[in-house]
Amino acid sequence: MPKEILKGGEGTQSPAFLHQQEELHRLLLQMATLSEEMLEKALEALQAQNTSRAQVVIVKDREVDGLEVTIDKHILEMLALQQPVAADLRSILSAQKINNDLERVADHAVNIAEAAIILADAPMIKPLVHIPRMGVIAREMLKEAIDSFVYGDSRLAAAVKQRDDEMDGLHRQVTTALSSVVEQRPNEFRRALALFGISIDLERVADLATNIAEEVIFIQEAEVVKHKEGKP
Repeated sequence: MPKEILKGGEGTQSPAFLHQQEELHRLLLQMATLSEEMLEKALEALQAQNTSRAQVVIVKDREVDGLEVTIDKHILEMLALQQPVAADLRSILSAQKINNDLERVADHAVNIAEAAIILADAPMIKPLVHIPRMGVIAREMLKEAIDSFVYGDSRLAAAVKQRDDEMDGLHRQVTTALSSVVEQRPNEFRRALALFGISIDLERVADLATNIAEEVIFIQEAEVVKHKEGKP
C-alpha cells in the first residue's frame, strides 16, 4: 500500500489507528477496483451487444453493496473508538463520502448493463460515436480520481475536475443526435431512450469522479471546492 495515503493529523497516530486506517484504504481500493471493473464490463457488453457480460455486471452489484456496508461499519468504529481530529477526521469523513460515490458508480454500471440487454436484440439505431468517447472519459476520470486519493495528489484531483465540462458537452451532442433519430423514426423511441439513459449514466459517473476529486482536495488542502466556479 502506498505510503502517501497514510498521511494523518495530530495526536491520533497510534499503532491501532494506523492499522484501522490502512484497512480502510484497503477496503476503499477494493471498492474502487470493483466499481471500475463493473463500468468497464458494462461498456464492453454494450459495444459487443453481449447479454451474458451484462448479466455478470448486474450480479456483481450485490458484492459492491455488501462492501459498502462493511466500509461504513469500519468508519463508524474508527470514529467511535479512535476519536480522530484535524486531518485524520477529514480523511475519514471524506472516505465515507467516497465509499458512497463508488457504490453509486456501480449502480450506474448496472444501469448501463441493463440498457445493453435492451439494445442487444437488434442493430444499433445509429453508429455509436459519442457514447464510446464518453465511456473512455468516464473511466479515465474515475481512475485518475482514485489515483489522486491513493497518492494524496491534489493536482491530479484538480485535473479530474477540469474534464467534467467535456463530458457535459458530449452528453448534449448525444441528446441532439437521439432527438433527431426519434423525429425521423418514432418507432425507435424505446431504443433511443435506452441510449439516452446510458449517456446520463456516464455523465453521472463523471460527476461522481469529480466528487471524489473534490474530497481529495478537501483532505489535502482543507479547502471545500464544491460549487466554486473557477476553482481547481
